[in-house]
Amino acid sequence: MSGALDPSALLAVAEEAAAGAADELLRRRGRTHAVATKENDSLVSDADTAAERLVLRVLRERTPGFGIVSEEAGADLVPGAPHWIVDPLDGTTNYLRGLPDYAVALALVEEGRTTLSCVVLPESGARFTALAGRGAYRDGQRIAVAREVPGRSLTGTGFGTAGVVREAQRSVADSLLRGGFEIREPGSASVGLCRTACGAYDGYLEFGIEVWDTAPGALLVQEAGGVVTGWGGTPFDPADGDLIAAAPAVHARLVDAGGARPPVPATGGAK
Repeated sequence: MSGALDPSALLAVAEEAAAGAADELLRRRGRTHAVATKENDSLVSDADTAAERLVLRVLRERTPGFGIVSEEAGADLVPGAPHWIVDPLDGTTNYLRGLPDYAVALALVEEGRTTLSCVVLPESGARFTALAGRGAYRDGQRIAVAREVPGRSLTGTGFGTAGVVREAQRSVADSLLRGGFEIREPGSASVGLCRTACGAYDGYLEFGIEVWDTAPGALLVQEAGGVVTGWGGTPFDPADGDLIAAAPAVHARLVDAGGARPPVPATGGAK
């Protein structure tokens, strides 16, 4: 990791930023929100931007030489420097509807490799963290992907807002059902990947999403002992906008069920 701050200090920065954003989201719960629709038909609210401002302020104060890629504010990269990936509110629709499945998600990328992850689920207060090579944790307790569970394998997936993505995702859902999987749709990739990392889901797969949807949760699953690839089992690249993350015993079946990668790029629409 960067020599400017040691890994534990960097993780503390991420936790401070994510916790502050989570508190702000909770404070704004139940209010009437200003909501706009983005070009990909996904929603952005004043809660998203308020949480993002808090996160960015902490990151810029604590790590002034680092770049940032954030969902609403865009990219502010520094050549040769590490950069933060920020999703200030993953699951905007859930949040606006009063549903509990939403998250604040951060990751740190150094020399093209995700080295740190922090995902906070504001409603429960659960905090998921990982440092590359050091395991994954929920509230300080080490977590692991599912081993042996009763019944059919349970996988999470997501459905974007853009029409071309939704049509392809429908075909994948049909394939998963035919393959004997039970399906859950959390409405937030970060939530689904946290559940995979701690064994509540056997796996999670989605495409047509963005780097802030994939990078934080993917490291959690990897550090919890899971397998993370791109669609079709290709090497995982967070910027590709797709992933298949699962317990080792389930991953190959999920790859088979997903089939060949649909011709759908990222920018498919966050929830």
